[in-house]
Amino acid sequence: MIRHFLTRQFLGFVGVGATAAASNWLSRVAISHWVSFTWSVVLAYGVGMAVAFTLNSLFIFPGSDKPRQRQALEFVLVNLCFLPVVWLGTIAFEQALRWLGFQRYTESVAHAFALAIPMFGSFLIYKFFTFKRTRHGR
Repeated sequence: MIRHFLTRQFLGFVGVGATAAASNWLSRVAISHWVSFTWSVVLAYGVGMAVAFTLNSLFIFPGSDKPRQRQALEFVLVNLCFLPVVWLGTIAFEQALRWLGFQRYTESVAHAFALAIPMFGSFLIYKFFTFKRTRHGR
């Protein structure tokens, strides 16, 4: 299984993930001006998801013969399953940082750390299910 992570495709996935995470993180900063921190994490997750789906389907997993709507549905379902992980991870990291004595930027740093949690699992799910080619081997 480790061989799937030692590929150009995974490296591209990490780049796309970083771009999506940045859009998620930046939108969370903006959204947090109007709603609480925890709700801004949830809402910004949708922004990051839209960016990630678009870039992954175009550049990382092109050529899937699944209908685009099916890909999008599966992508959203996978990400909704990871949402509680990122949300709880953000809260846990933020509390841990405060416990360690950090007082500045704890929400931002915690959110950035938590966005990386689903990276390996989501890559495999996307590769073998969401963007899988059903008629041709990958």
